[in-house]
Formats: sequence, C-alpha cells, structure tokens
Amino acid sequence: MREFPYTVVSSILHDRSAVEAIFSSFEPLLSGLGGNRVEIGEDAPGAIPPFFFILTGGTEGTVLDYLSRLPPTPSGKPFPLVLLAHSHHNSLPAALEIAGRAGQDGGSALVIQIHSADDAEAREAIRDAAGLIRAVAAMRGSRMGAVGEASDWLVASSQKAAAVTASWGSRLESIPIGELKNAIAKLRENDEIGKAGELGEQANSFMEHACCRKEPAIEDMYKSDTVYRALKGIVAERKLDALTLRCFDILGFDGSTGCFALSQLADEGIDAGCEGDIPSILGLRWARLLSGKAGWMANPSEIIAGRNGGKGRILLAHCTVPRSLLSGYGIRSHFESGLGVAVAGIFAPGPVTMLRIGGIGLDKAWVAEGFLVECPSDEGLCRTQAIIEMENADLAKLLESPLGNHIVMGLGHWGKLARQYLSLEKIAEV
Repeated sequence: MREFPYTVVSSILHDRSAVEAIFSSFEPLLSGLGGNRVEIGEDAPGAIPPFFFILTGGTEGTVLDYLSRLPPTPSGKPFPLVLLAHSHHNSLPAALEIAGRAGQDGGSALVIQIHSADDAEAREAIRDAAGLIRAVAAMRGSRMGAVGEASDWLVASSQKAAAVTASWGSRLESIPIGELKNAIAKLRENDEIGKAGELGEQANSFMEHACCRKEPAIEDMYKSDTVYRALKGIVAERKLDALTLRCFDILGFDGSTGCFALSQLADEGIDAGCEGDIPSILGLRWARLLSGKAGWMANPSEIIAGRNGGKGRILLAHCTVPRSLLSGYGIRSHFESGLGVAVAGIFAPGPVTMLRIGGIGLDKAWVAEGFLVECPSDEGLCRTQAIIEMENADLAKLLESPLGNHIVMGLGHWGKLARQYLSLEKIAEV
C-alpha cells in the first residue's frame, strides 16, 4: 500500500459538521488506499503538498495560500498537485481553476474525479497518483555521482549537472576518476582478503551462482571485486543513490572492468550505469522509482521493422546487467577488450518497458512497451543480449527522433505511469 497525506478543503460557508457530513461517504475510500488525513494549518509542513480533496467551491484561495508558504524547490519547479474532486458543491469547477493556476505558475496538477464512494476507476487513479508523487519526490531528492567524465563517444549524453536539476530535480555530483583509482590502490595495498587469495562475500556469491565461467581467471574476479568495493566506499562516503562510471578508463589503468561492480551495486539498490552516461543514470533511477525494480542499460544493436503492419523487434546488448532481473547468467570477459569480467545474462520472456531520456536540457523522453521474446548469444555483441518485440510506431520514433545511444529497459509494463510522470514534470515525450 502506498500511503499518502491528504487534506479536505472547504469554503468558509460550511461549518465543521457540514464538512464532515459531505465528506463522510468518501473517507473509507481514501483511508482504504492508505490515505492519512492532515489539517491545513498556518505552517506548511514541507516541500511536498498533500493531496487536496476539494470538497466545495470557493476553495481556490485557500489552496493557493497554502502553496505560497511552501519552501522553494532546488529546481525552482513547483511540486505537482493532486486534486480530488467529487460531483457536487462546485468541487470540480474549483479543482479545474486551481489546476489552471498551477500551470500558469510553472507547475502541474492531476485532477481525479470521484463519482461515488465505490468508484473503482477513481480508486486505481488515486493509487497510481500516490505512486507517482512518491516517485517524483524520490527523484527530486536523489543524489547521483558521475565518476569520471562521460566517455568521449557519448556526444549527446554528457549533459551538465544544472540540466539534471532543472528538469528532474536530482543533484549530480562530479567525482574525479582519480578518486576511484586511489581507492582501488588503497584496497589492494591493505586488503587482507586479497592477501589471503580470497574473494569478498558478494564476489564469491557471483562466482557460485553462475552457470558457467569462460575467459576470466580468479585474478580477474579479484580485480573486479576491488573495483566494486572501492565504488561502494565512494557511494557510502558521498551518500549517493545512483552513479555512472567512466568504466573504459579502468581497462587502461587497471586492466579490469566495472561490469561486476555495477551489477552488484544495482542489486543493492544503488542504480549504476556505464560510460559516464548522464541520461542513462537518470533513466535507471527513474525506472526503479516507477517499477520498484532495477533497470538495465544497453545498446540498441539492431532495429527491424515489422512488415505489413506486424510488430518490429529491437536487439539490446551490454556487458553488465543487474542479476536480480535474470533467470541465469554466465561469467565472460568484457566484449570490446576481451579483458576482465562481464555478465552474460539470460532474461525470462515477458513484458518490458523501455525508455530513453535526452535533449540538451534533459527535457525529452522516449517511452515504449514491448515483450522480451529471446536472449541470443551472438559472439559479435556485448555479453547480455535481448530481443524485444514492439510496435512499429514506437521503433519509428526511436529512429526518426533519436535522443542518443543507450536504452534503459525495465521488467513489466508501466509505460502509462511513465507518461503521466512526464506530463506532471513537463518533460516532452518524443
């Protein structure tokens, strides 16, 4: 159950007994969904407003006065409103007026009509709204780290921290790659685990649960384990919720990879992306907040349009993936370099949602749903591969209005929630 606070707003013409009489039939619906009623006081409790149940007309000024006392957000963008309206006492007209003003002030509002106390459609809409508002709040409160700059080839995916905050409300912190290099060296110098010829608990589990291991030696696994532990230390020190790593640099100075580290961190709840890609780490964080699960960042290696109105297919591939998403995996070397450790994952068939964030201001997004139908093992591609069947129209948008390379995939269908989120946060869907 997704709990949410709500407040009942009524005109001064209605006394307390009249308010409770009108509201009494709706209270079980809201409390049954996890609603916690709060009163509008003189002081706004925080940056996130409650859901407003607009009981009567004449309440526009009351809501606007409350909103005027909220502290400013880091992005300067007002927090989205949820306005609940019913069919009498000029409730809907007042809600629409408030929503219109929210838009004029640079914000947004979601108006949900409740036609009766047992309105199933309203129940679903309120439940979704609670999840959306929690996701927006979590995204705006997220701390992300960029360990190293974006890889040189990501010419459309190296946006600045200011764009991250302005469009998504998150904070992006730049962390020199040298900090990771020093942390790895310090671990290797003082590492009792390594001196004993052993691996850490997580690396041991990774080895034990793999269906096979091909190229990597134990020394490669040890190196990857220290990359993981060094990154985890940076995450803890800087209190990060997510990070993106300029991973190819590790190949140069250490001969190892970040593939295991990023997979393990994602399974521990720290969204972790490759190549210093800024839109993708936003996408990975966003996918988790909407779906409740980690996302997978991958290259779109091939797009095949369906013929005669049939569905098309997209082939995704990358050398790391959160293992919590997989039905099985093998341990391979990194594809491009042949070095280190990579994850060759296998997904179970099923529904997926894909997304890509982009634009110089990170204010555009592509969202599509599909079905994962096959996991090939082509030696000419990155180690984890998946074929997704989807609508031709969605594939056409990806080719006609591209936002960049990497795609984020999450399990399940939650495209509707993603589009509602984009609408509330005024991010354009391509």
